[in-house]
Amino acid sequence: LPHGGLKTPTASMKASPIATCPPALEGLEPESLWRNFASLSAQPRPSKGERQVLKTIKDFADELGLKRTEDAVGNLVIYRPGSGGGESAATVMVQAHVDMVCEANEGVQHDFWKDPIKLIRDGSWIKADGTTLGADNGIGAAACLALMEAGPDVPLPPLECLFTVDEETGLTGAYDLDASMLSAKTMLNLDSEDWGTVTVGCAGGGNNVVRLPVKREDAASSAIPLRITVKGLMGGHSGIDIHQDRGNAIVMIARAVRAAQAAEESLQLAGVQGGDKHNAIPRECSATAFVEPGTEGAVRAAVDAVCAELRSEYGDFETSLKMVTEKVEVDDRLVL
Repeated sequence: LPHGGLKTPTASMKASPIATCPPALEGLEPESLWRNFASLSAQPRPSKGERQVLKTIKDFADELGLKRTEDAVGNLVIYRPGSGGGESAATVMVQAHVDMVCEANEGVQHDFWKDPIKLIRDGSWIKADGTTLGADNGIGAAACLALMEAGPDVPLPPLECLFTVDEETGLTGAYDLDASMLSAKTMLNLDSEDWGTVTVGCAGGGNNVVRLPVKREDAASSAIPLRITVKGLMGGHSGIDIHQDRGNAIVMIARAVRAAQAAEESLQLAGVQGGDKHNAIPRECSATAFVEPGTEGAVRAAVDAVCAELRSEYGDFETSLKMVTEKVEVDDRLVL
């Protein structure tokens, strides 16, 4: 990624929203890329909640003296003139989405509508402390910002930097884009995975809603509630990680419940809770069930056996896999 001086071809550049990199990003190059990623990570940016991060980007463009426009749904375009001999080149669009998948590990208190992402460095990896990192697509948006602030001697064509909204919950920003804001015939989408690789092509997705009739009844008066929990999985993106054979917590909990039912026929399932993003592989899942007193040991043994089987099957893929069976208190005693 080219980076250079502190002036645009037309105006003096002021400091970016974060003037220096935080400790987790210190010493990383290109400095402008990581500094801008830190700036984005400090802004809440859930899908459909991008107003604050968009304001930060717009203020940055204004400080650089760059023209900008936006459409009715919030997609933002910032125009950077060519520089370093590229002034008369064909315009290129660079695009990234500003929203992120928002998931926190069990026990982590994080309000994605208010709190910044806590960046940590783990060896050669940049991670978030207990939450999703937001590099999808924060690193792409940071690259756009770094290009915007590149110095006047950096050879670049005229750029249309497109920041789209609400990608993670259905691509609604892209669907409703006002294309009249754009003139470029060449587009570089920066929402990719492989460094140094340019991919020509695209992929899509679909949503299915399944409705099944469910009858619920009261659990036996003598039954006690148990919760079976799967946690510690790697998770990942359902598009880019789906081929890596990572564990799906919902599939695992179904297998555990089936084994528990086979071990103790009195078990009554009350509900399953897991996975809250359509494009994220579930990392955690829990099932609540009712069993007769004295049968908890059999249920726990069945679940532990499934956990051991799964650890053997997944080997080095899911080294932190855990299954926990514990008594809980519940307000609702309805079962399926």
